[in-house]
Amino acid sequence: MTEQKTQPKEQIATHIYRRPEARELSATADSASTRQRVVTRHREVQPTAGESYVQRRNRLYSARTKAPAHHAPTPRRARTLAQTGVPAVTGLKRPLPRYHHTPVPVRSGRRHTHRLGFLWRIFGFFAVVVMMMLGANFALTSSAFRVAQVSVVGTHNDLLVSSIQHMGMQGQNIFLIDVVALTDRIEMLPVVASANLEKQWPNQLQVSVTERTPALLWQTPHGTYSVDRHGVVIAPASETMGADALMTVVDMPQRGKISGGKGTEIHPGVQLNAADIAFAMTVFADLPKVAGITDFSLRYIDTMPAVLANMGGHGGYVVESKAGWTAYLGGANDANPLNNRLIELQQILTLAQREQLSLATIDLRFGLRPVYTLKQA
Repeated sequence: MTEQKTQPKEQIATHIYRRPEARELSATADSASTRQRVVTRHREVQPTAGESYVQRRNRLYSARTKAPAHHAPTPRRARTLAQTGVPAVTGLKRPLPRYHHTPVPVRSGRRHTHRLGFLWRIFGFFAVVVMMMLGANFALTSSAFRVAQVSVVGTHNDLLVSSIQHMGMQGQNIFLIDVVALTDRIEMLPVVASANLEKQWPNQLQVSVTERTPALLWQTPHGTYSVDRHGVVIAPASETMGADALMTVVDMPQRGKISGGKGTEIHPGVQLNAADIAFAMTVFADLPKVAGITDFSLRYIDTMPAVLANMGGHGGYVVESKAGWTAYLGGANDANPLNNRLIELQQILTLAQREQLSLATIDLRFGLRPVYTLKQA
């Protein structure tokens, strides 16, 4: 006993039995300079060996993204899942009712705001209507929109300008003027071929006119008038500019008809037969060239009223020469062309001059068989 007590402590420690775990802990403790506190966790929470935080996070995210297959919940199961967060185990397997949108309750302040907005819209609408009515009343009654001046362009005829300006356009409201009706009235004037009326705001009108061009003069027992190439009687010769340079057709009344009868009455605006006017213009242009006759007069003998524009060819023309002979040319609708008749007239005049004949009449109305008569000695 005494020897055992005197034995050193190191020798006694070497013979003490230690468990393997204690040896490992002691070896770790000897290798480390300082001791570290070892914290143990519950086995379910503690991660497995070699698993890091990133791996655990990725595994949790992948598990969440997988969409589990769910069966259509019953009404009771849906209510339980919405209320408690746990699906119900039992319940009636009935289809869910169709969902209907329930109106979101409107606060009292918003309802009041909507009502004020609706009232303001109604007030704005009535304000616009009142303003439009006031504007229309001002436009229709104000003197600022009454026509004060009517200008006529395109003509130097003072009579035409005066007649247009006195049609009652001045003083009318420019908004109420019927442009189409006024244009038709202006075009009905015999002197006007076409017209165009434009409004110049706020109180002026401009009328652009195109006058008819006189082609010849038509002499009747009632007077002489200028006529254009379409057969429209324009105006008296005294009111026609350049009338002295125009050729004249003398309209002879039908034999047995009272002079001045209604059938031969001609006045401005009357439509004569356009074919007869064209025929007379051709005679005035070609007779001096073909027959060499310059001093003559052209007469028109009508068998029907010349004022009937749509029934042409019922009259004939007669050439009266200053030499004393008369040539009957016929009408515009004869089968023999006018140029042939003028050539026949030229040949007969040449024959009479060569044979020293005194011609009285030359009738060219029978086609290629003209007839002439001589004066009695």
